[in-house]
Amino acid sequence: MSAIPRSLACGLILSFALTIMASAPTWAEPMTVLWVGPRGGVAGDSPFSEEQAKPITLIRVGPRVGMSGKSPFGRNQKEDFQQYDVAALFGLPWGWQERSSRLKFDMTLLASAGELAAAGATGFMAALVPCLAVNSPNGAVTIDVGGGSAVFSNYKFGAQNFGGPVQFVFTAGIGLNLSPGSYAGYRFQHFSDAGIYGQPALGVDMHILEVSYRF
Repeated sequence: MSAIPRSLACGLILSFALTIMASAPTWAEPMTVLWVGPRGGVAGDSPFSEEQAKPITLIRVGPRVGMSGKSPFGRNQKEDFQQYDVAALFGLPWGWQERSSRLKFDMTLLASAGELAAAGATGFMAALVPCLAVNSPNGAVTIDVGGGSAVFSNYKFGAQNFGGPVQFVFTAGIGLNLSPGSYAGYRFQHFSDAGIYGQPALGVDMHILEVSYRF
């Protein structure tokens, strides 16, 4: 290519680039509008507002007493069980609030330790259960559900054998924050091996009354 056509081509390219840059203000503003994010209340927004991360806190602690009942999860237990323990509820860093109803959803951790007794035998029992808690807007009522694990020092009680020391836990509870500093509630709690120990392992359902000091 000769020097003259090459200079002409460079000039045309430079002129085209300058023309685009000069006209940028005429299309930059519409492009800016296209990139504006969704605003609160617009259809498609999440119905939940996420709370700021918070430290792990002790929510309440107190004694519990429970007794066994008929099982909705399969075969009935062979012995009548009693449970006596102390439970502590910890608030975890994660929480959300539903915008319209103002219901609060929080992740919690239920830790308990105490005694399980039946057929003249007793054993130490400890459990850790992460839960999802739903709180009424005024904080008076709390409902939670969760699943975790427990450890038994004794897993044979009379005719009933849990199969092994490690058990799975399913729990659901409802309670009332009666006054500042106090809590009372009912909890259903199911222990079982989920089949990991095979036959003749058998779980148990407990109906538990809770009374706690609320911090």
